[in-house]
Amino acid sequence: MAEPAVTTASGVSLTVLFVALLGPMAGPYVLIALSAVAGAMWPLSAARTESRIAGAWLLLRCTATALVLTSVLAGIVERTWGLPISEGLAPVALIIGAMGNGWRPIFQVLGAIVQTWAGEGGRK
Repeated sequence: MAEPAVTTASGVSLTVLFVALLGPMAGPYVLIALSAVAGAMWPLSAARTESRIAGAWLLLRCTATALVLTSVLAGIVERTWGLPISEGLAPVALIIGAMGNGWRPIFQVLGAIVQTWAGEGGRK
């Protein structure tokens, strides 16, 4: 049985309205997410996971890391090399996602720096 034309037209109208209103805001996030997933496929393909859930967790972790860090690192890339943020989002997210679990040592070093800095600030 065919759908009533009113329902189809209203569904399309709502979709167009949401894309027109939210599209400009969601566009960069979708770009970051897709680039991060593409980058996270590299460590996933090399990882030996015990189950599909462990593989999905690795993919989610890499993608979430890229979602959190991409805008900050793209801003640093813009200031350092002059690459506009809008053009740097995809490559930065891809690289962050491709690092996989390689962020753990970097976060440990940053944590040690913060602890040292906080310890020196407390002594003064």
